[in-house]
Amino acid sequence: MRLMFTTYAARAHFFPLVPLAWACVLAGHEVRMVSTPSLSDAVERSGLPGVAVGADIDLDARLAKGELAPRPPGADSGGDPYTRVVDNMARLQFDTARAMADGVVDFARSWRPDVIVHDPVTYAGPVAGQVLGVPTVGHLYGMARVPRLELADLWKGTTPRAGYGALFEPYGVEPRVQPDAWIDPRPASMRWPEEDQERAAVPSRPMRYVPYNGPGALPSWLDRRADRPRVCVTWGTTQQKKLGVGVVETFGDYIRAIARLDVEVVVTVGAADEAMRGPLRDLPERVRTVEWVPLGLLLSRCDAIVHTGGTGTLMTAAACGVPQLGVTSIPEGRFNTERLAMTGAGIWCEEAAAGADDIGEHTRRLLDEDGFREAAARLRDENRDQPAPADVVRALETIGSGEKVR
Repeated sequence: MRLMFTTYAARAHFFPLVPLAWACVLAGHEVRMVSTPSLSDAVERSGLPGVAVGADIDLDARLAKGELAPRPPGADSGGDPYTRVVDNMARLQFDTARAMADGVVDFARSWRPDVIVHDPVTYAGPVAGQVLGVPTVGHLYGMARVPRLELADLWKGTTPRAGYGALFEPYGVEPRVQPDAWIDPRPASMRWPEEDQERAAVPSRPMRYVPYNGPGALPSWLDRRADRPRVCVTWGTTQQKKLGVGVVETFGDYIRAIARLDVEVVVTVGAADEAMRGPLRDLPERVRTVEWVPLGLLLSRCDAIVHTGGTGTLMTAAACGVPQLGVTSIPEGRFNTERLAMTGAGIWCEEAAAGADDIGEHTRRLLDEDGFREAAARLRDENRDQPAPADVVRALETIGSGEKVR
């Protein structure tokens, strides 16, 4: 069987596809990972066969203008920041799909996949599926609640936004607003009940979240047990691009507050170029900065993590059974860490309402209170109990053969 995986050029959306794609390869199927050229290096480093199509859009320029920030620099206080961010996200994804759709469709016509597996906001996948009459599978990436940017009301129904419908018009086909199935890597306790109801019209298959954060080696110091609790602090590449150097400055204050505890602090700085590292100079002695280390390796040797609520970070920490503190300022972070806090495996707070001393106290609680560790272990076990990617391949085989998934 031939399976075409496709995502737009964002590592945070590509990485969750890798375990299932490799499971398909190991089951003897042909796989191609299709995206725009800027993702080619990440695809190559994953070991999967890649195909570069279409053109990249200038995402960094949009982020620099604050289009995906709740309140861009210099903005007035009027309007609903959530609505503004979601509308801009939808426009971004429609533009991205338009830039890659012809290439995805052309490759699919020549290669003739049996199934198209796509990231939920990579709309070139549904376009190709509709044009060729090939079944499609939406692969969620772990966000606690994913707004349906393609739909008029964001959460349910079948009425597409005008921008989404326009993607299908050049090919003379009707918009495809539902895949044939969803693959869901979230543990059940990390799903908003409303979303389960909203997706009930389409079969959904749970799948264990297997952390893949790119290749990398385990540093020798990390393989040794620390003589005090180890706390990871990270703010993520995407968050930095959306919010600029301000997030580094804020986290610099958090790091100093956490370092006043009897802990070892490990700060990931691979996302910050030299121009942004000023706030991280002269950090306390117990703070260790690291460049690129696969997050799953790092967190398997940590006792707590402080982050901004990014999906990949949160889900990797959940899979590792690590208590979490999410300090959020964007909708994704809030969706994720508010739900995480409901499981008991972490603490959620808004960045605007949290000072450095608050972050230090929250971190102390994660380390000292047994309830957080116990809940994090339950969340880890809940994830482990879900079907492995190899077990989900059978559902793709069923769809590719023309049968309905039940």
